[in-house]
Amino acid sequence: MLNIRCFPLGELQANCYFVTDEESGVSLLIDTGAPSAEVEKAVEDFGAEKLEYLLLTHGHFDHIGNAAAIKRKYPDVRIVIGEKDSDFTTKDTLNLSLYFDGTLEHFTADILVKDNDELPFGKNKIKVISTPGHTSGGVCYLIGSKLFTGDTIMSCTTGRTDFPTGSIRDMMRSVARIAQIEGNPEVYCGHGESTTLDYERKHNMFMRKDGYDDLY
Repeated sequence: MLNIRCFPLGELQANCYFVTDEESGVSLLIDTGAPSAEVEKAVEDFGAEKLEYLLLTHGHFDHIGNAAAIKRKYPDVRIVIGEKDSDFTTKDTLNLSLYFDGTLEHFTADILVKDNDELPFGKNKIKVISTPGHTSGGVCYLIGSKLFTGDTIMSCTTGRTDFPTGSIRDMMRSVARIAQIEGNPEVYCGHGESTTLDYERKHNMFMRKDGYDDLY
């Protein structure tokens, strides 16, 4: 069973998730955008030695801003990011920190992933789904029936596509692909409340076929 705790962090309240697999006793973090005593307490209480991954859905500062500090404190954790977003960890014009406070500490990811890659996580597998659009290297992570979408899908909307490497055409293709995922996974978004895939299929105008024209 996965236990998921959400911590909205930083100026933009980007969701950081602390995920524990209670059966196998391992954990991971998803998107650590800003320092958080609550997140560190959750890790320490569960057992820092059991923290396996820091999964990054994409390279914007509000999702990666505390990654270097996490790696320094927990050196065995492996930082994971989509391969096409690998430059975001060192280029402030891409990660957008240059236009905010400009203080993002650079780092290098340990694992670069691409579409359909899988990572072991206890008795589960983390499936990587490439979802360009918000950034060219954005990814979603599917763990069992839990889907972590970053800024690709948020409740009844999507992330914006006018930042560097963004593409509305890619976003529409990514959203259409997510709509085809089997079943009704719970959806844990990069900002705001969680949702379900069935709810988004019904209510998200970008996911409904009548919400976009895939010719243009």
